Amino acid sequence: MRKSLIYASLAIGVFAVPAAQAVPVVTWSYTVDSVWNLGAGAPTFSAGTLNATTTATEISWGADLNGGAAGNGTLAVGVERSGVLIENAPQSGQIDTNGVVPQATNTFSHVNNPLDASYATLLTAGITTTLNLTPFLPAGAALPTKTLTFNINFMETSNDGSCVVGATSNCDDVFVISFGSLNNTFDYDGSTYYSSIVKTTGPLDPLSASACAEAGVAAGCLGFLTAEGAKTSVDFGILITSAPINVPEPGVLGLLGLGLLGLLGSRRMKKLPVC
Repeated sequence: MRKSLIYASLAIGVFAVPAAQAVPVVTWSYTVDSVWNLGAGAPTFSAGTLNATTTATEISWGADLNGGAAGNGTLAVGVERSGVLIENAPQSGQIDTNGVVPQATNTFSHVNNPLDASYATLLTAGITTTLNLTPFLPAGAALPTKTLTFNINFMETSNDGSCVVGATSNCDDVFVISFGSLNNTFDYDGSTYYSSIVKTTGPLDPLSASACAEAGVAAGCLGFLTAEGAKTSVDFGILITSAPINVPEPGVLGLLGLGLLGLLGSRRMKKLPVC
């Protein structure tokens, strides 16, 4: 009887040993890229003379540059052509779980130049972002590629002096950004992680009620104003965390959930003075 009890005790002890816990990933290798959609979700334009360039990194419209075909030349401030650009992409490197410094992803820019009202201007476009993560410390197998999409709606403002509150030119264009969840989850080796895209630099802030109304959205919207005759850029980075980011005022911090970014712009046709 005593031997049976001893054997039973040993058996219980063996089966009571806790299962080995997965080691959390401390550092990841990453690559992230964003491109304009040229197939499904390709750019659409307003009525007028269509003189557009659409590539993976540039959508532009307006007059020819350097006397050549549409987009032949360098899109820049001071020419009769405007556009939206994806710059500094793709990006790759390493990122620590729960690191406090976001790692660069890409830059979204708008070059805003006065256009003759006869030109068609951008109305909608789509962006596809791909994210690849591979555990670096400890090393592990790469995660499946995550593909994310978001859209842009776009119109031109009138240069008639009736500008939105906060405008610094005649007249600023209005971009409004709407987004969903700040925390996008993925699982690896039994642990849950969260990826978020954050604004690192650039004028991404709560806008005035008149700016929101110009964009056709409710007051309290988030976005930026693009001054006439200027290039406005917003830089983004990526964070990987082991817990959801608690952001009581996302508009102030400019945090954007990866892939859940919807960019809305409201602009009306503007005219160059006829000399």
